[in-house]
Amino acid sequence: MKIKLLLITIGCFLLTACGVEKQILEDILIAEVVGYDDAGDKKVKGTVIVNVPQPGGKANLGREVYEATSHNIRAARQQENAKTPFPIVSGRLTVILYGEELAGKGLDDYIDTYRRDPMVGRGLYLAIVHGKAEDVVKIEQKLIKTPGVQVKDLIEQNIRTNLPDVDLHRYLYACHGKGIDPVMPLLETAGDHIRVKGIALFKKDRYIGKYIPYEHGFLFKVLSENFKLGSYEIKWKENDFTDITNVESRVHYDIRNVNQDPKVRIKVKLKASMLEVQGYDLGKSVDLKKKEAKAEHVIGEKLTEMVTMFQDNNIDPIALGDIAKSKTRNFNQKHWEEAYPHIPIEVDLDIEMIQQGIVE
Repeated sequence: MKIKLLLITIGCFLLTACGVEKQILEDILIAEVVGYDDAGDKKVKGTVIVNVPQPGGKANLGREVYEATSHNIRAARQQENAKTPFPIVSGRLTVILYGEELAGKGLDDYIDTYRRDPMVGRGLYLAIVHGKAEDVVKIEQKLIKTPGVQVKDLIEQNIRTNLPDVDLHRYLYACHGKGIDPVMPLLETAGDHIRVKGIALFKKDRYIGKYIPYEHGFLFKVLSENFKLGSYEIKWKENDFTDITNVESRVHYDIRNVNQDPKVRIKVKLKASMLEVQGYDLGKSVDLKKKEAKAEHVIGEKLTEMVTMFQDNNIDPIALGDIAKSKTRNFNQKHWEEAYPHIPIEVDLDIEMIQQGIVE
């Protein structure tokens, strides 16, 4: 019996191995970033930059850009391969970019093919480009890095401070879930550089053409997740600004009477440091308390404005509906969706200044 089981196992292994295609590095083109733009007439234009291995063990990888236009992504990829000496592989693809015009029409068809591709990692980042995606793909970086690595590093660095974590897996959950809408980084070109413009807002798979500016991305993270790091510039009055640095931020959602007359209270606890304030001695508890109260008022108003903007556009990027559903027995999805734009949402912000610099 053991021998028969062993033979069956070996046979399965051999059958599986027959479907594996060996890929030699010198015989493939490695794609790291790809961009898609609306090409009119229900067509999409794909632009991909690939690394081309050069002879010699220490030689740098060359870079080439290929473009193709077709009615769907898979056909565009085939047309790109028709122009290359070796097949383009996506196993190391790090970022997919979408032009804002294409994103405004909905991205389901242009993301589904990557969702089904076993060669693509789930940690793949998605981003919208203000303008055309091909503009970012084609930028020749002054650094040694290719644009794909540059954009990946740019997104990952800003996830720590001003961007939510937005890989393929999280996008798919938000896009196809109930009571939640996805977001993506919004990028733009600035001369020969790429920078984060803000956070693009979606209604399901469609970019609504509105975004949270980069400088307010910190506020979105405060509303949507627990995190550390990041900073925010407070404007007290004309020509009077102060930076606060986040030490720890925690958010809690109190959602009541969900299936009848919903009410939401978002409680934010922010521990922060303030290193420079004109006209105040932060070593004195009285002055510190005054600044805490003023900061709570100024930032609290901004948070409330952001939540109101979400309701006015009937989008839920902070997932209040998803949270309500998870905490409510017999959750009435239809009632929530109808009520959401008009639900009273209170933002309760508590700021504690716990550091004023090394002299403390």
